[in-house]
Amino acid sequence: MVANAIMLSNVADLTEVLSPMAADGLRVTPELAASLNPYTRKQIRRFGRYSLDMEDLPEPLVPAPLPFEIPL
Repeated sequence: MVANAIMLSNVADLTEVLSPMAADGLRVTPELAASLNPYTRKQIRRFGRYSLDMEDLPEPLVPAPLPFEIPL
């Protein structure tokens, strides 16, 4: 479950980065998105001990489609 939560958080973060890139005129293609890995493990203690603050709630996740530029 921890790995899935990490991947979901990373996908949301990647979407928040890719959308402004596309708005700035940079090419965001399916190939670019496919080359990104949402399961980064650097500095993640997958089976480590975590201290959770259950009062510190994250902002709601607002799914949005990726702004793909489809090559012609």
